[in-house]
Amino acid sequence: MDELRLKVMVWSGIYKLHTKNRFLGICHDVYRVIMILYISIYTLQHLIFFCMNVIRGDAIEWQVAVFSLTMLNMVIKVITIYTHTENIDEIHDLIKDPMFAATCKEDKDVIKKNEYHIGLFIRITYVGLLVCMILWVASIIFNRVVDDTAIPPSYFPFATNPWPQYIFATFMETVGSILWVGFGHFSIDCSVGSYYGRAAAQLRIIRYHLEHLFDNGGAQGRFQYKDVLDKSLDEKFVYYVRRYQNVDRLIGSVSDAFNWGIAFHFATVTTCISLCVYRMSSKDFFSLDVFFMFATFCLYQMQNYMYCYCGDLVKNESDQVCTSMYFSDWLAVSPRFRRKILIAMTRWARPIEPRVTIVPISLTTFASILRFSYTLYTMMKTRTM
Repeated sequence: MDELRLKVMVWSGIYKLHTKNRFLGICHDVYRVIMILYISIYTLQHLIFFCMNVIRGDAIEWQVAVFSLTMLNMVIKVITIYTHTENIDEIHDLIKDPMFAATCKEDKDVIKKNEYHIGLFIRITYVGLLVCMILWVASIIFNRVVDDTAIPPSYFPFATNPWPQYIFATFMETVGSILWVGFGHFSIDCSVGSYYGRAAAQLRIIRYHLEHLFDNGGAQGRFQYKDVLDKSLDEKFVYYVRRYQNVDRLIGSVSDAFNWGIAFHFATVTTCISLCVYRMSSKDFFSLDVFFMFATFCLYQMQNYMYCYCGDLVKNESDQVCTSMYFSDWLAVSPRFRRKILIAMTRWARPIEPRVTIVPISLTTFASILRFSYTLYTMMKTRTM
């Protein structure tokens, strides 16, 4: 599933195709330009429709506001990827580095479990996106069946009153954008989540090996330390120190590449969630519109949860590195080796914490957004009763 995520990003033109075929590479670069034009036109359609409603004094459709913000969110993320290709290439180089490879059965189990969870996140995200697309198409068509004057929530340079034009406009508004743009957009979120997940898996591997670093150091004599009997312990310890540094570099590269994109994501998605909650509070709970709004609400929360859960994993695993070192048989090594451990633990005491600007990417942040949504819903529902 992780390979599928990369293929979707290449297919949607977000991520550059790495190929030795120069002609194919040029064709894909042209395709990426076309994709950017499509995103820009699609976003411009909603902005024009929004401005037209404001000028006419009509009620602003919540779908227009929500999906305009969503498209702006994607545009910022795509620009971020286009302008930070070196950082993203560095991330992939670090992931493929032999230092991150499994060295024993326990490492393979951790990596395999991590890959399973990443794939599960990606599957749930794609299924949720398909459900939203189906409900979106159904709600637009249902609105037209109920109201003959209904129009798609976007600007089109042709009349959409006849059914053929209305169906075509609905297809362009929903299926066309979801299949070409939506999956690519959410694949960016899955990518950041998978980077954090891989970093957390590496930290878990480091913790395991540090805790068992001195288990096989040979028999300890009366006045002999394990690092004296086994000279390879120094090399092993330095290896895991460098492995930790590579994890830190990985998180730093992810932050450098996606910092402003994730910050804009939290701002826009929180606004979209507020709009969905506000709209749901004024509608019949068992209507089709509410089902669509609720599915959209869950999809946005899923995006936030993916970021916050994986970021929280990195922080928690990093927090426990010092504890794992303390639980090792460090009393069996010489004072010289213990000084090295203390120097390393001084650095490990400051955990690796993914964040955007000053906001930590953790479950605490996700809980704050969820609590804000629930408070807004109860407040608006009370006012409409």
